Amino acid sequence: MSVTVEKALQLIEALAGANGPVGVSQLGRDLQINKSTVYRLLDTLVRHGYARQEEDGARYALTVKLWEMGIGVVRGLSLPRAARPLLEQAAEETGETTMLAVVQGREALIIDKVDSRHPLQIFSPLGARLPIANSAMGRVLLAFQPEPVIDAAVEAFAPRTEFGIQTPAQLRKDLARIRAEGASQSCDEWQIGIAGAAAPIRDASGVVAGAFCITGPTARLCEDKLSALRTRCLEASRTISQLLGYAG
Repeated sequence: MSVTVEKALQLIEALAGANGPVGVSQLGRDLQINKSTVYRLLDTLVRHGYARQEEDGARYALTVKLWEMGIGVVRGLSLPRAARPLLEQAAEETGETTMLAVVQGREALIIDKVDSRHPLQIFSPLGARLPIANSAMGRVLLAFQPEPVIDAAVEAFAPRTEFGIQTPAQLRKDLARIRAEGASQSCDEWQIGIAGAAAPIRDASGVVAGAFCITGPTARLCEDKLSALRTRCLEASRTISQLLGYAG
């Protein structure tokens, strides 16, 4: 790799990891790069829209251009590309927010979504992460992880509200139920006022590659409607799995 390119990537990573705008001197010290090189690289990033210079002229920060590019890459992958029409269709038919999530460490990462048409809706932006054991979406992903991952999540489990699953033993039992039934639902577990249903999406090899979720406020999602959304998630996840080559 070109030395200049490598230094530029290091600079981008340093800016991304900072809590706010950073000065040239600090960047130079942190990366062990001389200030003139840091200035030159920052100038290039600013001119191409990847970074911005603060009003004080001494500090720099990244723009959202890299994020926009990343979202484009994610949506170009086979899973988001296959899921997108089903997310749109389910959102239109149910009126609720639909989401696509994948496992990221011990969290569920939202990689695509279609917002509800209702004024009152759930705000979970792209890139948001949820603890993997405290929601229908997360547990659908967790249930099909390797045993060591499940054991670690069960051991570390702590409820976020007084509703739903409260103990590690209850969590393990629910994960077994999800594996048997192929879907999940939750109400007021992640946050008070939020309910949702989810089902797993499998790739061509049968591995669970993601979760299809429909979510909304508990004020609209009574038990009967939540059960219907659970069925809707199962239908959508099966279709997406087939599009990905899963024949089971």
